[in-house]
Amino acid sequence: MLDYLRQRSTPPTDLLGIIAYVRGRWRMKLAVRGAVTILFIAVAVFFAAASGLQWARFSVPSIIAARVLLAAVLAASAYWFLVRPLRRRVTDEQVALYLEEHEPSLQATLVSAVEASRAGREWESTALVRRLVEQAVEQCLSADAARRVERLPIRRFGVALTAVAVAAVLTVLLGPAFLRSALSAILLIQRDVEAAAPYRIQVTPGNADVPKGADQTISARLVGFDAADATLMVRKNPTAAFEAMPLLRSEGGDYEGLLFDVVAPLEYFVQAEGVQSPTYTLKVVDIPYAQRIELEYVFPAYTGLEPQKIEDGGDIAVLKGTQVRLRVFPTMKTPGGSVALHEKESVALGAPDADGALGATFRADRDGFYHIELTAPSGAKVAASPKYSIDILTDQPPTVSFARPGRDTSASAIEEVFLEANAEDDFGVRDLELVYSVNGGAEKTVKLFGGGKRLAEVTAGHTLYMEELGVQPGDAVSYYARALDNSGSGQPATSDLYFLRVRPFKQDFKQAMSQAGGGGGGGGGGSEVDALSEQQRQIIAATFNVQRDRKTFTPAKLRENSTVVGLSQSRLREQVEGLLTRMNSQLVQQDPAFAKIAQLLPQAVTAMQEAEAQLAKVAPDAALPSEHKALQILQK
Repeated sequence: MLDYLRQRSTPPTDLLGIIAYVRGRWRMKLAVRGAVTILFIAVAVFFAAASGLQWARFSVPSIIAARVLLAAVLAASAYWFLVRPLRRRVTDEQVALYLEEHEPSLQATLVSAVEASRAGREWESTALVRRLVEQAVEQCLSADAARRVERLPIRRFGVALTAVAVAAVLTVLLGPAFLRSALSAILLIQRDVEAAAPYRIQVTPGNADVPKGADQTISARLVGFDAADATLMVRKNPTAAFEAMPLLRSEGGDYEGLLFDVVAPLEYFVQAEGVQSPTYTLKVVDIPYAQRIELEYVFPAYTGLEPQKIEDGGDIAVLKGTQVRLRVFPTMKTPGGSVALHEKESVALGAPDADGALGATFRADRDGFYHIELTAPSGAKVAASPKYSIDILTDQPPTVSFARPGRDTSASAIEEVFLEANAEDDFGVRDLELVYSVNGGAEKTVKLFGGGKRLAEVTAGHTLYMEELGVQPGDAVSYYARALDNSGSGQPATSDLYFLRVRPFKQDFKQAMSQAGGGGGGGGGGSEVDALSEQQRQIIAATFNVQRDRKTFTPAKLRENSTVVGLSQSRLREQVEGLLTRMNSQLVQQDPAFAKIAQLLPQAVTAMQEAEAQLAKVAPDAALPSEHKALQILQK
């Protein structure tokens, strides 16, 4: 192969061979120039056709027109710019003259040699003719005229051909998506025209048989594009005009509509953003259909609700565990049928009663769909209703709060504190409890309501005798209320966490204040510690809430909330350490009050560090004891 190419690239050494070689290079120039022109025209026509296809939304007629246009333009261009020029016949004299025009150094020797060597002509001296031809060949070879004659044009047209091809490819690859879609639609002619369109509307049910008097759901899915609106066009008579009906967008992105009471054949199609689906036909047949569905809900016993009847039912939205009793009234007599549930399950319909209705019962235990199937005269089961949704409503847990005192408060070690809790639930409160602990220790539970009777709202109270708890000034009693509803699982709900701070007796409190006031700044230190105690109570309440609600959090959200509380605990620890540094400074006059605080604060810092470590491990329950310990120390 290399030898062949080398021979073709090397001009021959005889006169007629040189003429043929030059003629071949001239034709090569014409071919490359024609290819450049054809490619440029084809690219321009393709881009114009692609824009037209996008404007026409790739309709079937536009794709056919684009294919025909591009094929016609290519054929015409190939004939005019390639076939016609290459079919031109040129004589050896013309080629010789053409070569001498591009290489003046030959000085007409080539034309003379061609004329002298022409067969049939008589010359007086054969040697003279031979010498003339040899001289012409020698001059062509020495000047390399045969190879130089079309070198620059061929190279220039070759570069132009490459540039146009590369620019076209890059524009298609990097340009708008409709260019690539147009390329596929126009060039892949072996594909069906409708399949070649990148923008399509898939319509369900398409061509279908519909029971007489039935309601028919039409759904449309947009493929390859999106649109804000879609319209269903319906024609009930072949001579009538199509009527428009807007479709509604579902959560899944499809568009849906309902044709009511189909009693005669009709034609329909869907259009959106200039894209139109094929036209389909609904044929009416005499098969049974659910004219009306009667529903009766038997709610779970814990709700205490009476059964509810719906005369003209369809979609179902009930609490989990509700029994659904339905009766189907068909448009014609039918021996039986079934209720198709969740695509794979079914419940048989009973035998028709006196008025022709068929009944069935099923339990609503999860979200899904159902539709009715009835037995046709042929014995086959046919879809006899649209697809209805089954939505399971969530029974919310009760709400719990405190009516008294409803906030953090304080009490002395011998006071009585009355706490009053309130719980509400739609279907009744089963239990209401008060849970409290001293300094974050073991929790104690007091039952406030035992659920002897169903009550939608419960208010109950309990008195805490501080003296019986054995608390001392500086201690803290935390408490919250917990309630259960009457659902089968008994959903728990918990109130916020509140605090009872144990304060000193009045006389001790006054004495402490007078000592702090005489200590040269001691009152400011005590006030700052009180503020730190309040911040620690807020951190405990936040940790309690994270632990209470952790089942509702994702792992990432639980970690995020624990981290936020841990950062709050870290900042408070830094404040305590700063206070401790200032109190130990030589710039602050020491007094007994400061000395006592300086002994306790390091213990609070240690407890806070332990709480931070547990929060970093996303263990809010394990952090609570250390947080309570830090609070107890700060309040002392």
